[in-house]
Amino acid sequence: MRPKRSGRLAASTAVALAAGMLLAGPASADGSPKAPAERPLPKVDMRGHGVLPTTAPKAGAQSKQKLQRGADAPATATVGKTVAPRFDVDHDGSDDLLYRDIGGTTFLKKSKTPASDEEFYVSKADPEDDFKDLLPAGDLNHNGYPELLTLSVNGTLSLTEAGSTVGTTGVTWSSRGWNAYNKLIAAGDMTGDGNPDLLARTHDGTLYLYPGNGRAGSDTPYGDRVQVGSGWGKFDQILGGADYNADGVADVLATAPTGEMFLYTGTGNINSPFADGVQNGMGWTIYNQLSPVVDGDGKTWVLARELGGTAYLYPSLGNGQLGDRLKFGTNWEYTDLLAGQGAIAAHGKGEVFGRTSGGSLYAYLGKQNGNFADRDLIGSEGEYVSDFGLTLASSLSKADHGHLLLTYNGVLYGPKGEIGGGWGIYKSLLGIGDLTNDGFGDLLALDKSNVLWLYPSQGNAHNFADRIRVGGGWGSYNKLLGAGDITGDGRADLVARDTNGGALWVYPGTGSGSAPLGDRVKIGTGGFNSFNKLAAVGDITGDGRGDLVGVDSSGTAYRYSPTGLQGLSTFSGRGTVGGGWNTYGELF
Repeated sequence: MRPKRSGRLAASTAVALAAGMLLAGPASADGSPKAPAERPLPKVDMRGHGVLPTTAPKAGAQSKQKLQRGADAPATATVGKTVAPRFDVDHDGSDDLLYRDIGGTTFLKKSKTPASDEEFYVSKADPEDDFKDLLPAGDLNHNGYPELLTLSVNGTLSLTEAGSTVGTTGVTWSSRGWNAYNKLIAAGDMTGDGNPDLLARTHDGTLYLYPGNGRAGSDTPYGDRVQVGSGWGKFDQILGGADYNADGVADVLATAPTGEMFLYTGTGNINSPFADGVQNGMGWTIYNQLSPVVDGDGKTWVLARELGGTAYLYPSLGNGQLGDRLKFGTNWEYTDLLAGQGAIAAHGKGEVFGRTSGGSLYAYLGKQNGNFADRDLIGSEGEYVSDFGLTLASSLSKADHGHLLLTYNGVLYGPKGEIGGGWGIYKSLLGIGDLTNDGFGDLLALDKSNVLWLYPSQGNAHNFADRIRVGGGWGSYNKLLGAGDITGDGRADLVARDTNGGALWVYPGTGSGSAPLGDRVKIGTGGFNSFNKLAAVGDITGDGRGDLVGVDSSGTAYRYSPTGLQGLSTFSGRGTVGGGWNTYGELF
């Protein structure tokens, strides 16, 4: 089973500490460096609450929270054809829900026996894989058991079958090269041949259909791709695999960062599988993950999670519209991934470290509600003194957590010990995330002449390829930040705070190692110099985009979360994280 995220983080920290603590700090009885305390996960039940629908909604069951529909949109149900569920693991005719908590444990919420969610083992093509995304693909070969697609960080798409309610069978098929896309969507049957299909969106917004061929196992489950659209980069969530107009053909729902929802009704034509989009709602920015659910009557629901962790269900009315929401359950702030959800899944970092003036190091694991779990001690006083340069890099391997890097006397240490010398020429290091589109987080280094260099990761949290010159002139900035996607295209970006008024700029990631950053765009007009600490903490809001945290002179921390919009609309405002952050001289 997958080891706990906290254990891997603590082990990573321990090795980095062991590499550097021969220089300073307490030692154990046998003279070896003293390892830091293990950082546990939050001592709470992290399973989401709620009972999945097995039948159509009862009359009058909706809450008083009314759905915002488009003008002249009817709100009456119609009766028509139905579609099959995508992930009916317990064989009761209704979808079951697969989800992963912030510690890396995957659970299955069963529609037949909903009393308690149980851990569900997902087979891996590589035992070191921390999946970037999970896609309930449907019953691809029509043998009565649904298939599950797993997407690794390096673009490997693998197929396994949900043979029981405790886990999947072994991986039977894998394919490389899927990092050409920033989103894959299990689409259901869009071509009318009875086989579930797959949609794939490129970073520039081009949409492709991979038609299902009725096979699974070791056989390739999809045919050659067909381009079916362009301009799909304007959507931040795309849902497939369900039928919203009761004609028996799978449709597509898509939401924009402005909050509008659009319905693309399926046609059954492989070359033109859906009609033009029609707006059928608004106000969807309050939800960070959406996922379709099909009940035992073949009717579709949309599961929607709010930032605070409460989830709701919207019933499809069978006419392309959704009914008013019903409360599904609470405690979903500990879930970092709903299988089949519509957003671009985040990977690499969702935490922040704080170092005190006395050399203590604390870690805060990000929840998915815009805040952090209680802090955990990583190193006691004197164990992480200011002589040690620290960088919490966004994952340098397949692991879904940050990696602590330590520099001392020009030597760089990582999770596996000493990486090498010569790093004294740099005044700062930045673990920005994946800039080269190979799935592994990379390292940026700013030298004392204000020239920026890229060190591509080799995917093992230890080795880097030869450095690549990014460019000079970075002395106009007093802070460089990066730990995820700011612009909403799924690529890691660089954020810079200038010295002239504290304006913020983003340099969008390009996915090219030779020219990793695009032209800068202003995303904050000024005032960010009021923060004496500013950190990129990864995704702590559950929407797949990287968040920033700034601390003012009073010690109050504020969160800036990207909206998916561009330019000065990148941040719509800020949320309060809490007080007392002046305890720390630095945040990483």
